[in-house]
Amino acid sequence: MRIDEAFFQDPYPRYDEHRRTGPVRVDMPDGTRPWLLTRHADVVAALAHQHLSSAIAPTGMMSHTDAPEHTRLRALVVRAFGARRVDALRPRVEAITEELLDAWAGRDEVDLVATYAIPLPLRVIGELMGLPPADHVVLRRLTDDLVHPERMGDAYVRLAEHLARFAAAKEPGDDLTTALLADRDAGLLTDTELVAMLVLLITAGHETTVQLIGNGVLALLRNPDRWAELVADPDLAPAAVDELLRFDGPISPGVLRVATADVALGGVVIPAGDLVLISVAAANRDPERFPDPGALTFGRGAHLAFGHGAHYCLGARLARLEGEVALTALLRRYPRTTLAGGGVTWRHAISRGVTALPVRPAG
Repeated sequence: MRIDEAFFQDPYPRYDEHRRTGPVRVDMPDGTRPWLLTRHADVVAALAHQHLSSAIAPTGMMSHTDAPEHTRLRALVVRAFGARRVDALRPRVEAITEELLDAWAGRDEVDLVATYAIPLPLRVIGELMGLPPADHVVLRRLTDDLVHPERMGDAYVRLAEHLARFAAAKEPGDDLTTALLADRDAGLLTDTELVAMLVLLITAGHETTVQLIGNGVLALLRNPDRWAELVADPDLAPAAVDELLRFDGPISPGVLRVATADVALGGVVIPAGDLVLISVAAANRDPERFPDPGALTFGRGAHLAFGHGAHYCLGARLARLEGEVALTALLRRYPRTTLAGGGVTWRHAISRGVTALPVRPAG
């Protein structure tokens, strides 16, 4: 299997094919050839497997560490994304959402990605971290480069340098960066780990939510019965967000691990040292777990879009909150929105999302 143009436009037929045959090597754009896991049972097992390591890049980034380093780093930020603190953000998320939708008034056509899906989570995580608004545009460009394999290495260096300068000049405040600087000063973080944590938080803190909103609205507009169902009953928003994450979530093709010993999964033995691409997107379309997986149906229950095990997404509650607020506000303000026509193109990136989504907003 090759990760190519056709795959980025619609990966699900490939996932279906390889789910039937089991683990297979795939040719990635960066020249690596990891084993691809697509079955729900295999993906769940792999995400919690003791011999599949997250330490695939020596950046000091929490997502690229195993216990005990991962446990130590996660403990420093987990409280910032706890239920009470995230729920307290709802009024601010709602205010930003209304402001963004106000700007649509009187316009015949807008790009939902550029004017809504990007600025909403970027402003939320920016405020949470104490980032100046003037930085948002440059940070979006750098984080977007970071998820494109051909630009990833250079983008990480530039983003890390930018955030190191930001941290060095940061005035104390009631924000997550100030807390992390205090942890650094107390010897709980190295300078390298501090910068890597900032890179991770600003990137993961908005990138996947951009795709949740963009991919989700596209799926709803292509399924007008589900759109109408949400317009009629906004209380379905939490169930809708979970189903949209399952149906066409942002984590595709998947998350990488490296085998630290021979690992038996899906009927094959993966040799020690080999890379493994764990496809939560494919697992979320496994008919053994989700009957009629290509149908958009609210209320299906648990999915794997936020991962599983020790690396379960730290910001899952915040992403759900932003998705729910974004959908309910959009459908309340512009319930007769339609696609503006033309084809939809998808990014060639390690997170799945539309490059733009032109819509005609109508109340």
